[in-house]
Amino acid sequence: MIFQNIEFYETERYQYLLIHKNACTSIVNLIKKENFFVTNKKNLTKIRWTVIRDPFERFISGIKYDLIRNNLCLKDINIDNLFTSKINKETRTRGFVNHTCSQILYLLNSDINWYIDIKDLNLFLKMHFQKTLKLNFKTKDIKLNINKKEIFKYLKIDYEIYNQIIKSANFWEWQKGKIF
Repeated sequence: MIFQNIEFYETERYQYLLIHKNACTSIVNLIKKENFFVTNKKNLTKIRWTVIRDPFERFISGIKYDLIRNNLCLKDINIDNLFTSKINKETRTRGFVNHTCSQILYLLNSDINWYIDIKDLNLFLKMHFQKTLKLNFKTKDIKLNINKKEIFKYLKIDYEIYNQIIKSANFWEWQKGKIF
């Protein structure tokens, strides 16, 4: 059983750690224009970067995406089971993963050098790739009747880690310049 989802996209210059619902499809499509390969191994000699997102925003985006993809409604599921992940390689290759699981599960032992907040992603991409992206927000207009306080009890540790990252020296801001 795999509980951690580590998928690096590697080029000559860097390794990008994919985190679902953090603009990963847009970023991977951009990276595919370079010579790249997918690996689950860390190359400690290359810059490793990833995109992080506010945990509640990511959760809402993930649950909407999964419900639409599986043609379900919120009342059909048990919210208590949404915060952990068990990765199955067969279903993963078809794009079926738990998009609401903690982004911490992606970050564990991944030795990331730079964290880019999704809010700063277009600045980062403009500086590093000379491109910006129109992020995919297909689920933005879908309304969910979710008790935010109930969800926050599950996201407490996510917020602690997210806030530590934002305060760390490894949190990228445009004033820090290009990293690769």
